[in-house]
Amino acid sequence: MSRALRLLSSLRSSTSSPTSTSTLITTPRAFLSRTRVFSFALFHKNKNCRKKKKRALMTTNASSTTVVDEKTLSTDIFFLDDFAIRQWDDPNYSGTIISHDKIDFVGKIHDYHTSSGGEYKLVDGYAPFCKHIFVPNFVNAKVATVEITKENEHLLKSGYSARSANELAVLTRWFHVKDLFGDNAEDIKTSKMLDIILYSREQLVKEREATGKADPNRPLPDAPWGIISIKAQDEPFELPMQPITMMRNALGKSEGGSGVPLQKSKYDASVAYWGNHAPLLKTNSPNGD
Repeated sequence: MSRALRLLSSLRSSTSSPTSTSTLITTPRAFLSRTRVFSFALFHKNKNCRKKKKRALMTTNASSTTVVDEKTLSTDIFFLDDFAIRQWDDPNYSGTIISHDKIDFVGKIHDYHTSSGGEYKLVDGYAPFCKHIFVPNFVNAKVATVEITKENEHLLKSGYSARSANELAVLTRWFHVKDLFGDNAEDIKTSKMLDIILYSREQLVKEREATGKADPNRPLPDAPWGIISIKAQDEPFELPMQPITMMRNALGKSEGGSGVPLQKSKYDASVAYWGNHAPLLKTNSPNGD
């Protein structure tokens, strides 16, 4: 028993006797002293309760208890699409790398969305079939974008690259991790948030059919939303899509895009952001966005 609780126990037992009650009432100094002890004991008792509650919450958040179909990596709301699985399985993936267990990851996103009282709701994306969920970075992923400054702009690289053999190669630019951090990749900042980018199941079916990737023996899960990309960032809102990604989308589904027409205002906002930022890659060329 702590010193504070022993004092509190002593106070309770002493106030039950007539003599102590008389002393407590008739002696102001004794009254104030006992009051301070009582307040001190209550403070530490409440503090210990808060610590226990915090530990319990951390334990609850350690892993998901949501049932996830291990074969399809899906819940009744979300599934992990092949396009995002590259962020786990492709050692040459140039965007945000995820090392967290896939099954638990899908379960955690489900938990955030369904158990937060609306805090982690679906946020509209650039088209009706696109949504976002912004959640705390529970996988310790590193930021994938760096601001361009006078000190580092000479380290920018550029080149042509495609995300798959079915897509046209496009010109882009980036920073290489070693050029900015040398052998100290651990110094790259851990992001505060994860932007979970979702496409509707219906849209993903259309894109698979348009690119010849539809497989009748491996249909998409029945969940309405597919996780297609995860971006590590500090902001709890959508960052502008890269200009070249907007152009690719405008080319149509057959070229690896979504078919959404280019909007000048959004394109201008993208140029304003990406004119001062560039992806941070561990690979020799981009293949992520």
